[in-house]
Amino acid sequence: MAGHSTATLQKPILLAGGIAFFFAALSVSAIAEPAGKSTMRNVPHPALAPWHKPSAPPAKTPKKAKLKTPGKDAALVPPAPPPDVWSQGEVANSLKSCVQKLAHIQARVEIAEPFKKGRCGAPAAVKTRLIGTRHPLKVSPPATLRCKMAVALYWFIENSLQPAAISILGSPIKNFQGISSYSCRNRNGAKTGRLSEHALANALDVGVFKLANGKTISVLRDWGPTARDRKAPIKDKAKPKLVAITGKRVAARPIVLTQKNSQAMPIPIKKSDILKAPGGSGRKTDPKSQPSPARKPKPAKVAKEAPPTKESRFLKRIHKEACQYFGTVLGPEANEAHRDHFHFDMAPRRRSNYCR
Repeated sequence: MAGHSTATLQKPILLAGGIAFFFAALSVSAIAEPAGKSTMRNVPHPALAPWHKPSAPPAKTPKKAKLKTPGKDAALVPPAPPPDVWSQGEVANSLKSCVQKLAHIQARVEIAEPFKKGRCGAPAAVKTRLIGTRHPLKVSPPATLRCKMAVALYWFIENSLQPAAISILGSPIKNFQGISSYSCRNRNGAKTGRLSEHALANALDVGVFKLANGKTISVLRDWGPTARDRKAPIKDKAKPKLVAITGKRVAARPIVLTQKNSQAMPIPIKKSDILKAPGGSGRKTDPKSQPSPARKPKPAKVAKEAPPTKESRFLKRIHKEACQYFGTVLGPEANEAHRDHFHFDMAPRRRSNYCR
């Protein structure tokens, strides 16, 4: 038992001596090596036990991003434009209302896909190809219209357009020609200003009506003179140019008197000098022998305006009656931009429809 205890006591002593010898050897080698060189890099580091390794630091929670307040330059940057799409709710509600409106008319239409471009477009619209009951009217090319506009067009055709065509022209209207419906633009195609109802698929332009008997009625050709035409000033006729002996036309030139040609110019003779001449000064002239004073020319008769044709009467009648169905009706009397077509739209009006 005594030997065993001695061995156990000597073991730590030898271990301690080895450690002391190890550090002593390190110190001697460090002194013996020249400065600037070190062999420590070749000495392997002692491996640490797993429980000696430092524990990993706890994971840091991400900090909330601070919202930057808009600076002074933020007002100069325009906001991002909204996407050119309609929401599902807008499309569903508009389509439901559209179907309810179309149930009361007879027309051949095609439901158009929702379209949007900035402020332009419509969540629900129809491509109208044929519309009418008693005398169906073809729309060529098909017009893209909102359903409310298509319904107003149907009642206008049934109650005013076709009855007027049959009573005045003796034939119903077969189709519209030269039309314009949806177009993303401002009023009258201006670069700035208010948005046109065409941009909302809420308007229709018609320039030519074709009858079932083959004839056509053109707004530009058959409307007749407008109020602007009647008030336009009459241009003075150009003065006729002088014709020389040679037959060539020459411009009139003013005569300038000089010392040379002033003596050659004849002296004008007054009528009073002729009466005072010898042989005539003492005589009393017979008033009947004297020439009668020149009379003022009578004013030229103004040609009366030709009576309106049946085509003109038809166009003016349907223009007037269209105001019962549409919010806006424009024609040749409105301005030069509408001289060749009628414009119908369903713009909301507070008081009454606008017709010109």
